[in-house]
Amino acid sequence: MASSSAKTIFSSSFWGILAKILDALAKFVTIPMLVGFYGKADYGLIALAFSLNAYLRLMDLGMNVGSVRFFSMWVSLNEWEKIAKVSRSSIVFYGTIGLINAMIFAVMANYGTQLFNLTASQLPIYRSMMYILAFSTVLNWVSNVFVQLLSAKEEIAYINQISIISSILNFLSAFIAIKFQWTLEGYFICYTLSTLSPIPFYIYKLRVFNMNLSKLIKPKWDGKAFKEILGYSIGIFIMGLFQLTANNLRPLLLGKFASGIDVLTDYRVIQTIAMLIVAFGGVFMQVLLPSASKVYAENNIKKMEMMVYDGTKYITILLSFMVFVLIVNANTLLSLYMGESYGALTVWLSLWLITVLISMHNTPVSSLVLSTGKIKPLIYSSAISCVLSIPITILLAKKLNVGAAVIGYLAYIILQIAFYYIYYIPIILKLSGRRLFLRSFLPSFLAGIVACIPVYFLDHWMTAMHGYIQIIINSIVFCLFFFLIHLIFIIKPAELLALKNKVFAK
Repeated sequence: MASSSAKTIFSSSFWGILAKILDALAKFVTIPMLVGFYGKADYGLIALAFSLNAYLRLMDLGMNVGSVRFFSMWVSLNEWEKIAKVSRSSIVFYGTIGLINAMIFAVMANYGTQLFNLTASQLPIYRSMMYILAFSTVLNWVSNVFVQLLSAKEEIAYINQISIISSILNFLSAFIAIKFQWTLEGYFICYTLSTLSPIPFYIYKLRVFNMNLSKLIKPKWDGKAFKEILGYSIGIFIMGLFQLTANNLRPLLLGKFASGIDVLTDYRVIQTIAMLIVAFGGVFMQVLLPSASKVYAENNIKKMEMMVYDGTKYITILLSFMVFVLIVNANTLLSLYMGESYGALTVWLSLWLITVLISMHNTPVSSLVLSTGKIKPLIYSSAISCVLSIPITILLAKKLNVGAAVIGYLAYIILQIAFYYIYYIPIILKLSGRRLFLRSFLPSFLAGIVACIPVYFLDHWMTAMHGYIQIIINSIVFCLFFFLIHLIFIIKPAELLALKNKVFAK
């Protein structure tokens, strides 16, 4: 890979990870503030609104992946007219989806009591939030086109830089709402506007295409040009439908079958922490997918093996470190973050983090599988895993509350990963699943578990210590053991030097 390309990937990864960290920090800081001000039950309405909005994202129909792929190809071939035609058609497509979403939110606003366990006092607030989402959804959907176009021009670093601005505004929305004692509806309006704030920056940056802006964003349908992208995207959509259902339907099921709507606050609290790891996995996929497509097209077996085996190894090291640092501090973190009563969520947060680690270690394999285009078996496995995992959440909701959603998601991920190891890795990619699991994933996973042991023994001697000091000491002890194990048994200094030379090659 050329050094300029490597630096582009590094820059995009750096800004992507930074943006995800700041977004997670904004949520991490604002959730206890908002729960303390509005109350646990009413804040559950915000979690419900977020979940509804996230679930409706499945109407993307896989277009995000397909559009970036085709726009990138046409940019390299200088087919600007085709880009313009599909871009304008995409504005029509996403605008239509936005209008459909708006109608869905309007309908749901009037049927809240039938769908969820809402009290009479919560119903007016719920309706207001649904109408706010209805008014904002068209702009949110249309902005996807701008992001896809900029991604095709390798402006991913810029996209992530602008998302940092949005995260800062999200934080300010919560701070101002509490400072001036706004209603929950007032805060939600301000928050929604902050999510729309990147759009003018995206439109401004479209000048990198060196063509009249109206040729890119003025709505005009061209079915023939758009059909090429749509046909490719449908398969991605069907697979994504089951993935999003397994993920985003869980809080909705809790809202229906758990003991009360306040359980969604518990869900939102641990989701915010777990999503930090998920966000990093998304950055890795964003960076690896183009490279995987090129390696597969070249049929370069050596590079393919390096991407899968080495990529999985380094990603597992990073994610294991982050996951187990959070796990050893989970109880203290939740108590400081939300209050002593939230310490009971420690086991569910830890289990969710391990589930995410199991899922995210598969990122290099997933990117290579998507590049092959052979996703039909994955569609079937996603459907089966989704159908089998949803009843688990329903059956356990009354007894375990938020734990039911965590266990249901764990079941989904285990089924999915097992399918990759049984079918895709040995049969489609012609690689060794045994080598991948035993040499690339398992060592760092076990190192994380072993490094947790001295921390738990140390906790018995620090019961009277202040929480923040305890977190610092726990983290230092864990880091020492984690990296010592890696330097002795897993990764040698020569490997680190070689990795550094690849990333910072002149």
